[in-house]
Amino acid sequence: MHNEPDLTADLAVTGHLVTSSLELPGGEVRVRDGRIVAVLDRPSDAPAAERIDVGDAYVLPGVVDPHVHSLSYAGEGIAAATRSAAAGGVTTILEMPFDEGGPIWSVETFTEKRRLVNAEAHVDVGMYATVEPGGEGIEEVAGLAAVGAACFKVSTYHTDPRRFPRTPDDELLAVFEAIAATGRRVCVHAENNEIVQAKVAELKARGELDPRLHCAARPPVTETAAVANVLELGREIGVKLHFCHISTPRAVDLVRQHVRDGSPASLEVCPHYLTLTDADMATTGAWLKCNPPLRGEEHVAGLWERFRADAIDAIASDHAPWPREYKQRANIFDNASGGPGVETLLPVTASAALHEQRIQPCQLVRTTATKVAQRFGLAHRKGDLAVGLDGDLVVLDPTVRWQLDEADLHSHAGWSPFHRRELQGRVTLTVSRGEVVWDGSQVLATPGRGEFLEASYRDDE
Repeated sequence: MHNEPDLTADLAVTGHLVTSSLELPGGEVRVRDGRIVAVLDRPSDAPAAERIDVGDAYVLPGVVDPHVHSLSYAGEGIAAATRSAAAGGVTTILEMPFDEGGPIWSVETFTEKRRLVNAEAHVDVGMYATVEPGGEGIEEVAGLAAVGAACFKVSTYHTDPRRFPRTPDDELLAVFEAIAATGRRVCVHAENNEIVQAKVAELKARGELDPRLHCAARPPVTETAAVANVLELGREIGVKLHFCHISTPRAVDLVRQHVRDGSPASLEVCPHYLTLTDADMATTGAWLKCNPPLRGEEHVAGLWERFRADAIDAIASDHAPWPREYKQRANIFDNASGGPGVETLLPVTASAALHEQRIQPCQLVRTTATKVAQRFGLAHRKGDLAVGLDGDLVVLDPTVRWQLDEADLHSHAGWSPFHRRELQGRVTLTVSRGEVVWDGSQVLATPGRGEFLEASYRDDE
């Protein structure tokens, strides 16, 4: 006689389940001791301490956001960023290493920040490290991986010599070799430094106030040329590459060609590149300034074509919670780049994907959770509705039409590039490891309940 599996649960959620590969209308996911114990096509009568029936709303795996800058501005912090994440259905963030207090490129600074995560996080957090340019930073790579760095971040573009430096090509090869030896992925901000710097200097000197000059200073070739260069350097070493905030279809195609040739490369796009264009800069100005910049309508359409073809590995917020005063200077070049976005990642993307762009719900799951977890060594715990994984769920009601109001968001930034945007689909529940952390109106999690995540890479990731 076969023993029946024990379906006893701390939490059972019934609704329209969506996994990476199938939909189960009227299904049920059951969580015990923080892990999923069953994914069923119909509700079970097995005991459950708490039952939640969300009707026809989607029950998705919790979103994994691979690009969050909680401390690029110290006034945000881990607590506010992860509180904002919980309210947006994001149950895991990967925290970037370029902080206002200095880059995370030593075992000492990494360990100190890890303690901060353990004390303040509302949801689970993996952490990037970076590599100090100049050669000596390479000696820290193995130690950083040993103390828990899930991945590393470098840039081909120079913003700030202390906080966000550029790694030149000759050093990139050595950096890639050191990171490849750890099995970790290296993530790259890919823009051609020489072209951008020259164009910014030229256009800024004119003194003109058209915010679209920011876009003119960073034409598409500044991205595609940098991506092509990094792909070839990475191929030489065999390192796992990931390209941050890709804004052009051509760059997606370059990465996919290298993947077809056997390179372990991946890429992310951001909600703003899928829903906004350079024309929006004319009216909204520096609130929409980001690097790379917003592109034309043809680029937006091309990115959606790649999304439908499963050519995009991740949707990332690039959450950069600058205060308002960093975005209100007359000359576009004097404003900070980026904006808050971890809380709006899922509703903004899902609204456009499901209701305008013919993206299937399973495709949305793969790109907001499953492939992200796979690429960043988190698939042993995150990324899908499957037995044994963490009980991370987000309920998205696709029928709710609403207008996004920046005053309702939970980041300390207090503003949003998507303010007043009409959306369809709202996050009504977020569950992290079986615990309700967002009930649709308030964040119920407390600082410090989030866990620091150790990555576990496989050779095929």
